[in-house]
Order: sequence, then structure tokens, then C-alpha cells
Amino acid sequence: MSSFKPIKVLDRCNIAPPPGSVTTTSTVLPLTFFDIHWLPLSPVELLFFYEFPYPISQFMQSHLPNLKRTLSSTLIHFYPLAGNLSWPMESNKPMICYTKGDSVSFTLAESNANFNHLSSNDLRNAIDSRPLVPHLPASGSIVPMLAIQVTIFPNSGICIGVTHHHSICDGRGFTHFMKTWASISTLESSEPLPLLDRTVVKDHDGITKIFLDELDGFMGSQSMFGNRRLRVMDIELKPNMVRATFELNEETSKRLKERFNPPSRLVAICAYTWVCLVKAEAKTGGSKSNSTHFVVNVDCRARLDPIIPKTYFGNCVIGCVVNAEKTDLIKGGVAMATQLIRSAIQKVEEEGILRGLEDSLSSLLKMKSSNSRRLGAAGSPQFGFYKIDLGFGRPKKVEMASNDRTGSMFLKESSNLDGGIEFDLVLNRQEMDAFVSLFVDGLHALKKEPLCPSTLRPLL
Repeated sequence: MSSFKPIKVLDRCNIAPPPGSVTTTSTVLPLTFFDIHWLPLSPVELLFFYEFPYPISQFMQSHLPNLKRTLSSTLIHFYPLAGNLSWPMESNKPMICYTKGDSVSFTLAESNANFNHLSSNDLRNAIDSRPLVPHLPASGSIVPMLAIQVTIFPNSGICIGVTHHHSICDGRGFTHFMKTWASISTLESSEPLPLLDRTVVKDHDGITKIFLDELDGFMGSQSMFGNRRLRVMDIELKPNMVRATFELNEETSKRLKERFNPPSRLVAICAYTWVCLVKAEAKTGGSKSNSTHFVVNVDCRARLDPIIPKTYFGNCVIGCVVNAEKTDLIKGGVAMATQLIRSAIQKVEEEGILRGLEDSLSSLLKMKSSNSRRLGAAGSPQFGFYKIDLGFGRPKKVEMASNDRTGSMFLKESSNLDGGIEFDLVLNRQEMDAFVSLFVDGLHALKKEPLCPSTLRPLL
């Protein structure tokens, strides 16, 4: 049963860095080829659910002023998030511009929906999360970078929704922003300052121009107010989509790793999920295409020469694409999926992180428009989503709302911080039922099996 309920908007305002606080003379950040690669993707939408069993009046008096003040202080260090993306006609590429007075949209809302249901791991309709997501215009001549919405559930909890344009930063960079906001909010240990200098990313074999030529065909030639019109891929939320969270404790994920000997627990979980998904689709008569793709993001910061600091605030990841035929993957199972992912990552490590990158944007655009099955891995258990305390304690739940359109699995550490890994997935209801059955049955079989090579039986 759906709990979809509209919100009541209580206030809208804009939050800017304190006057005079941004003193840098360089407030124009041209996009790097990494940024341009992610430019056509729809905005990233994250929801942070916090328990707050108090009336609205207490939140308004004690917490709202602090949230706004600390957000303003955080934007001093992350001022590009208050800026806008544009592509002036006289410029050869898009750029992020911050001008004195630029700000972030901040919406305050109230909901009478069931907070415990929305913040649970239970199966629920994907559309139920939509009212909690702040709107961020992603197309136009001038595009904002960030929007925030705080939704209050009286006497139950709050949800802090954040939407950011993918061209501004990757997951590591945005988590750095959220952790900095949290450290300022709670006056606890401070986070290192971000590196905003885009010049540390050097062009490689003309990749920037290749990507811009690809964008020419995608963006078109429309212009408005002296700027080219920007747009992202328009992916609509399909009907009958449901969301669920799957958690593997440390013991189960380790057994999965020992069973298939992948490079990491994360690869084991991704391979297992990929096979379950392909088998679920086959059971329910999904896409007729026999092609399937798994996409894992690889952080390039430590893999470039010279190395780029972890604190770099921008995009510095590539999508490592693993291709397979569904019939082969169903036959080969998790062992085959593990080997395919391992080989793809190993190839990147051996040949260099930028080898073949010139074709990646073209492949991404084609993949998004094809009927083949694609599973992407977003987020990371290393990002520490559940340590982001904005003054309400640790989040009860962290969710990537935007994966209801992208089809990605959103990976994060277990919410109880016990060393496990959890992920969110959005599928149509029929596929989800089949996926849950395969996923759970396979793990039950794994727990019963002795990890002795002579006695191993096929798992999925």
C-alpha cells in the first residue's frame, strides 16, 4: 500500500556564504574532462532520515537556525555549490561560476506521511520518496548546483534532502561537503579543507575536445541569454517501481568473498547482485535484449600522475563497464560475474586509468538509450554516510532517491556500523519479488555450505 502524500511547504529561502567570506579571486571553474563526462547525467538526489520525536516548534526554535547558519559557514569552503553552471557562447566549454551573492535554494516542509515506513528497509513504492526530494533545475542556460529541502515529520523525525548536479563533484567530493557541514554543526573534529583547483586535472590526449564534440550532438545548438542551453538525459520514473534495502552483515559478506575469491567483499556483493538481477529479469520476461552491463566507478585520484589529493572537490571517477550476455551469465553464475568484474578492473590497473577513456562518453550515451540491462554501482561503504550527524545523531537511513531512474544499486556501510554492507535497489514489483527470492535463497544456501573446495556446489 502506497504512503505517497504531498508535503506542505512552510518556507523557501536562499542560503549564501556569509558576506565577504569568499575572498578567492578565482571564482570561475572550467569543467575538466571528468566533469564533462558526467554532465549529461541527471542530478544526484540523497535523503538523510533522522529520528526527531519532538514537535515542530522545538525544531524551528532550536535546530533550524543552526542548520542554516552552519550551511552558510560550510559554503565558505565549498562556494562552487552556491554557484551556477553555464556555457557562454564565446567559451569553448562549460564552466561553474560563483558571483558574490550566489546562494543555495533551501526549502522547509512538513509531511504527515509515516516516517518509520519511509525510513525503514521494507519494500515500498519508489514514488513515496519523491515529495522529499528538493527540485533542482537541470536544464537551461544557467543551472544551479545544489538544492536542499528539510522535511519535518511532527513528533517522529526529519528528512534532509540534497540534490546536486553531477558535473560539480563525484560521490567522494559530495560526502566531503556533507561531513564538513556535520562537523561544523556538531562542533566535533574538523574535516580537511577541499581542494577546489580544477587545474590539477590535466587534459589527456585531447579527451576534453572529444567529449565536447560528443556533447555538441547531445546538447544541440539552442542558446538563451548568450549561453548555450544545457540539458541532461531525461529519464522518467516508470510505474509500479518499488524500493528495498538489502543488508549483508560482516560474516555473510565475508563468506560470499571466501566462496568466490573476488578482490573484495564489495566485488563479491556486486557480482552476486548482478546475477540475481539478470535471473530475476529472465524469470519475469523483462528486456528481450541478451546484453547486460555492470558499471563500477573507479576513483582516479590515486591513479593519476601526479596523484590528486583525496580532498579534491570535483569529479575524478570513471565508469568501468563490464559486458556480458545474459545467457552466459545465467549459466556461469556468480563465479563468472566475479571473474568478469575482476578482469575489467585488472585491465584498467594494468593499461592505465585513462586508456580508452575517449570512447566512454559516447558509450554512456548509447548505453542509456539502449534496451540492454544495466546495473551500476553508486556510493561506497567507505564514504561513511551513517556518520553524518547534522545535530540529530546518526541517520536512521540514508537513501539515494535518484536511483529510481538510474537503476543503480546504492552502496553504503551498514546502518548499525557493524562492519556489514547494505545497498538500495529499485525495480518493478514483479522483478523485485523474483529478485528477493533469488537473493535470500542464495544467501541461505551459502550459510549452510561448508567452505571446502571439494564440497562446493553452484550458488546461483
